[in-house]
Formats: sequence, C-alpha cells, structure tokens
Amino acid sequence: MPLTLTPWHDPPSLPDLKPEEVHLWRFPLVCSDPLEPLLDEQELQRAKRLRSPEKARAFVVARARLRQILSGYLDMEPQSLRFSYGRAGKPALVGLADSPAFNLAHSGNWAVCAVVSRGEVGVDVETINPGLDYAPLARRFFSETENQWLRACPEPRRLRCFYRIWTRKEAWLKGKGDGFSDPDQDIGPAHLAGSCTCDGNWWLRSFPLARDSLATLALSQEFSLVQRWDAFPLSG
Repeated sequence: MPLTLTPWHDPPSLPDLKPEEVHLWRFPLVCSDPLEPLLDEQELQRAKRLRSPEKARAFVVARARLRQILSGYLDMEPQSLRFSYGRAGKPALVGLADSPAFNLAHSGNWAVCAVVSRGEVGVDVETINPGLDYAPLARRFFSETENQWLRACPEPRRLRCFYRIWTRKEAWLKGKGDGFSDPDQDIGPAHLAGSCTCDGNWWLRSFPLARDSLATLALSQEFSLVQRWDAFPLSG
C-alpha cells in the first residue's frame, strides 16, 4: 500500500479531514492546566480507580486532549462530547451524524490519536524498555505463528521485533474492537515482516512516535496519506 507519512509538524487551526487522509496527533502527557473540567463523570471515576497518581494524571491528560482534538473537527465544546464503548472498551462518538472514527493510545510520556473519516482505525504505542523480559509475555499473548517468527529474529533485534509484533497486534485488535483476551487471534504472516503491510482486509503501518517509543496504525480501508501533527506544546 502506498501510504505516505508526513513529518511531524504544527497542525492547522481547523483540520480538514479528507477521505484519503489519516490524521495522527501526538502529544506529551504533561500539562499544568486543570483538565478535569473537560471530562465527564464516567471518565473522572475511571481516573479515580487508578491506584497510581501518575497513571491517573496520564489518563486525565489523554482523555482531555482527545476531546480537544475531536472538538476541532466537530465545532463543539470538548466537554460536550459523548462517548459509547464497545465490548473491549473501544470508544466512539454518539449522537453525531457522520462523526469521524478515532482511536487513542498512550505509553510513558507520550500519547497518539488517530482520526479517519471512513472505516475502522486502531493505534497503539509502547515505550521500549531495554530490560524487558519479553519471552514470557510473548508466550502468553502471542500466537504460535507469532512466537515462531519472534524466535527466528536475530537476537540483537529480538526485543525490537517483540515490540513491533505487540504494537501491531494491539492496534489491529483495537481497530476491530477486540482485546488481548483471546491469544488465538493471529495478525497473520503478512503482518509479521515490514513496517507497512496489507493482508487484503487490514493495513498496518509501524513508525517511531518519539525517542524510544514505537507505534503502529491499523486501518480497515486503504488510505494514501498520513498527516502527522504535534497537537500541543510540551509546556501544556
């Protein structure tokens, strides 16, 4: 699939979501502004259930920024947006005709949001931990085909290969509205090698999000261009 990625650059004041484009927004999970007023009660309760203050703050920032990004497409106040959730927790906008599809992921200090006007989309990002004991995770969550491919990777590259499979599988499952609870869901041999792959039903594109962060975009339809935007400055 000829899928061109732009460099990361400043977004327009009013994003124009063309049918052939995917919009990717990255932003740091730091902000000095009070963002809780942008969230609804369900989101606030989810944040309170997180035992780690750092994870709770990251959740608040990610959800508030998501609302701000989507409000730019819809000409609505961020706090007025309403969401529904699929069986695996995938969010979607409700009560709006022709609203865009979107997906959100965050890890470490960074988050990424993907937006499309058609089809389904999933995105995942992971911060690469050089000391991760990845083999038990692979045995638990990867299919036998995926584990075989991982074991065949040269040892110096195997950690990176693990993260590539993980982000590709996660983005694909999120795009479908599924989760890691079913390890038999195999992304298929076509998606195991290469940064941009297609199996006829799904297109996967892996890319670095920031230093030591790897991300994957999953698309249920073909697109020609991925616009990559820095949504918010580091200072918040």
